[in-house]
Amino acid sequence: MDESVNVKHRQSLKQQDLIAVKITRAVGTMYAVYFILIVVGGWMVWQLLVEKPVDPFPFAFMVFISNIAQLLLLPLIMVGQNVQGKHAEMRAEEEYRMTKVTHAEIQKIQEQLTKLDEKISAGKK
Repeated sequence: MDESVNVKHRQSLKQQDLIAVKITRAVGTMYAVYFILIVVGGWMVWQLLVEKPVDPFPFAFMVFISNIAQLLLLPLIMVGQNVQGKHAEMRAEEEYRMTKVTHAEIQKIQEQLTKLDEKISAGKK
């Protein structure tokens, strides 16, 4: 293996691929879930406690904003997952190639051991 699969993959990424992967990693964490829960919960509590709410129950504006965020994030996350999938494919191909090389080396060693065993057995007779 001349060059690491990780290095090859990193070098093949364009700037927009890097952005998509970073956002995919960030959105795919529990911290993102906590952030969304805090923002949505805070919005709901604020609107319920305010005398003249901007977005009264059933919080149509909040739903509208969350739909826009979803429409923007879904394709971006899919792009990031595709980039990550390509990396996984490259790693799998490299592992398969290395397994084939290792298997061939093991077969050579077994053949040499068999020949050596035959020579030792022939010398004992």
